Amino acid sequence: MDSLSPPCDVPRWSKLPSDLLHMVFERLGFSDFQRAKSVCPFWRSASIESAPNNQIPWMILFPEKGKDYCLFFNPEENNKTYRIQDLGVNFANSHCLAICGSWFFMRDPRYKLYIMNLFTRERIDLPSVESQVGMLLIERTTDDMFLVTSKEGIGYKYNQEDLRIDLPFFWIDQKTKDYFVTCYLEGRVTAYAENGDKFWKQADLKISGDVVYKEHKLYLYDYKRDVKVFDFSGDSPRKIVETQVNHDPLCTKGMSRRVYPELGDVWDIKDTHLVVTVKGEFLRVKSIVKSDGDVWSFRIYKMDSSQSEWEKITSLGDEAILLDQRTTLLANAVQGIKRNSIYFSGIHHDYVFHRVWSEKDILNYSLDTHKIERPPPSFFSNVQSSHARWFVPN
Repeated sequence: MDSLSPPCDVPRWSKLPSDLLHMVFERLGFSDFQRAKSVCPFWRSASIESAPNNQIPWMILFPEKGKDYCLFFNPEENNKTYRIQDLGVNFANSHCLAICGSWFFMRDPRYKLYIMNLFTRERIDLPSVESQVGMLLIERTTDDMFLVTSKEGIGYKYNQEDLRIDLPFFWIDQKTKDYFVTCYLEGRVTAYAENGDKFWKQADLKISGDVVYKEHKLYLYDYKRDVKVFDFSGDSPRKIVETQVNHDPLCTKGMSRRVYPELGDVWDIKDTHLVVTVKGEFLRVKSIVKSDGDVWSFRIYKMDSSQSEWEKITSLGDEAILLDQRTTLLANAVQGIKRNSIYFSGIHHDYVFHRVWSEKDILNYSLDTHKIERPPPSFFSNVQSSHARWFVPN
């Protein structure tokens, strides 16, 4: 008997018109988009010109060092968890410095810096930390130490674990792969690199608070509560905005008392971040927790129109703060984002006095109810985590 075969004029789902596939892809969330593009080579090819309709923050959980996988928590899918495995020995021993979309700014144990897309496994190696052009020179010695020398010729020798890379931030164009990476190096200079650079350029920009990069502009927040904005679209940074906040950091409310952790003293741990909203407005977000607790509270201040005062606000309207990214999301544009809330994952720098990051630092804080919502305990039940962050995959 002859084998049956479908008539030639029967349409095949694997050969749907590209325009139709694009319409389908752009209605999908991130996880469904990943499933759809895996159906067949034709669908995968069509997906390259599409983008998922996703602005829902996900949580990435990094396991303890030595594990070459990570976990993802998607609040939209009934708290479903995903795992990406076999990311390699280099990733297993690396530390995440910052995130932009699905790209991660990583540092390995020998301070090799790179950015990596965990979903596609694409990797871009950044210039070595020794390739500095500017006021600060860094050399790796024969005993695997760092010799840091300023222009004045004064040298200091550091263990490689002590090389300070503070306030890391980066941006990448998801299609062209153009990128901008910056950090505050050794507490002295702002180092930055763009795609094509073979070395780190340095700018004499002192950072004493926080930093945000957005649309070729670097926003610096300092301890006097001022914001300076520098345009990096040219050959060298150019200051275009500087606020004039009337704040004296020496004038505090009362005298700070000395604390003794060994005697059971309890005190407030505070951290302040600069947030640049989707409209380009400045927010100052203060996070507060007791030294012996895990109940976080937040205060938000907005720069007024005169750029001289921070005004306390109690509502973000239809926006939500993604504090790890120092930006806001429009909650009314995408279903699933919790409006008037803060997506928070704790304090990630190393100079928090007598406090260790814990899984209870991962939360969504509602400004309406002042209540905290955390991922389900099952998300952490099978892994010893080192840290976690909120991000928006794309």
